[in-house]
Amino acid sequence: MKYKTFILRLEDRSGHLLEVSEIISSHNANITRLSYNKIVDQHAVFVEVYADEENIANLSKELEDNNLLLKQTSPEVDVLVTLQILDIPGVVTNILKVFEKYDVNISYVNTQENDTSYQYCKIGLYATSLELMQKALEQISTFCEIVDINYDTQEHIIDNTVFYHNFAGMMQKTLSLSQKETDIFLNNSNKILQILEDKNENYFKTFNYIRKFAEFTVDYKDEQFNPRISHKIIADNINLYLIEPPCGSNTYIIECDGELLFIDSGFACYEDEMKQFFHVLFPDFDNMNKQIVITHADMDHVGITDIFEDIHVSENTFINFKREHEGKKNFREENPLHEPYIKLDRIISRYNPPELTKLRIIGNKTNNEEFERIGEFKFNELFFDVYESNGGHLKGEIILVEKEKKIVFTGDIFVNVKGFTKEQYDFNLLAPYLMGSVNTDSSKAAACRKILLNKCEDYLLCPGHGTWVQNNND
Repeated sequence: MKYKTFILRLEDRSGHLLEVSEIISSHNANITRLSYNKIVDQHAVFVEVYADEENIANLSKELEDNNLLLKQTSPEVDVLVTLQILDIPGVVTNILKVFEKYDVNISYVNTQENDTSYQYCKIGLYATSLELMQKALEQISTFCEIVDINYDTQEHIIDNTVFYHNFAGMMQKTLSLSQKETDIFLNNSNKILQILEDKNENYFKTFNYIRKFAEFTVDYKDEQFNPRISHKIIADNINLYLIEPPCGSNTYIIECDGELLFIDSGFACYEDEMKQFFHVLFPDFDNMNKQIVITHADMDHVGITDIFEDIHVSENTFINFKREHEGKKNFREENPLHEPYIKLDRIISRYNPPELTKLRIIGNKTNNEEFERIGEFKFNELFFDVYESNGGHLKGEIILVEKEKKIVFTGDIFVNVKGFTKEQYDFNLLAPYLMGSVNTDSSKAAACRKILLNKCEDYLLCPGHGTWVQNNND
């Protein structure tokens, strides 16, 4: 038995959903989730069913044969155009005649006088094919200047008959997704929408945040990837480096006697860019001994693991990665409020869990206290006490405390919001909105953070996000 979500395109007529329901029932499939919102899309319906694999396969075929599945290859298109119209009689009439000629529908208009000889007119347009749309716009351009053509209509309710189709197509193009990834992306975007409906959030704000999340990671690829890099000497032969990407976690690198210790490694989608910086910082990088400690299993901390033979984690973090390899829900996905965001994150960041054979377990937590010392970790002359928290942010999270040098690597138990770059600040607004909270239990997370700051006075705090800061309790 398994679950499967179908994204269906229904006709705008009475009884069609009933017909689909009867098809589903005929294959002994039980509907476990149904989502439809006419405000967002008049035709798209999300149906999750539970059945055995044979019945699901037969159901899929019948839905396909009856042309009920939403097709991202549909030729329908809607755009938002801005026209500069001469403020004289007859011009608008001529524009409307062109739209009628090519069967282009108007779904949104915003225009008014501005005390000049022309008006700027924003018009939302819908056509059954891109070819018809282009022909209409080409003819209009012969007598009216087209200032802007915007195929991204997420911030305006332009035409909700093809909203999901357009959104899926945009994400497929932005992220270079396969059809399977596109369907998963669309399904989980809809799940986030359902969750936020209970908070009376604006529907299109939800999708706009998802779009921003996807575009943000892409916009800072390649030459646009420009992290903030900091350096600190913590002993005569020990250097500490901090790499802060525009989005994703901090990566810390401790260099000592030609060896490297990493703490966390950011998003997988920036793997190539990050490795270039590793080679700039350490010209002999490929030949250096290197290992990594993972503070917790969130995807924005675990992106680069292939360059390490030894990946040090808590036992709970090991269990989290093992679940992912087995196709089971990880700790985040156990929370239904977090699950759809995590599935989007996996696609957007190109995440894959680290190889289990490379994982080295530091220790395991045995009680429910805010912190428990689960082991120790030695790197040359540095000696770290390793504490696992109560999982307020995420089960399995650890901190590394170097008492002699007074340095603590906090993971996301402490985040230095005041030390964000502008890009980090903008990006870190997205996850809390889409997840409801970045913490598994915010009260537990707050208790751990308070203890950490009180116990580590005068320590150098090395947070999961934001630059390092001296804890002077100011």
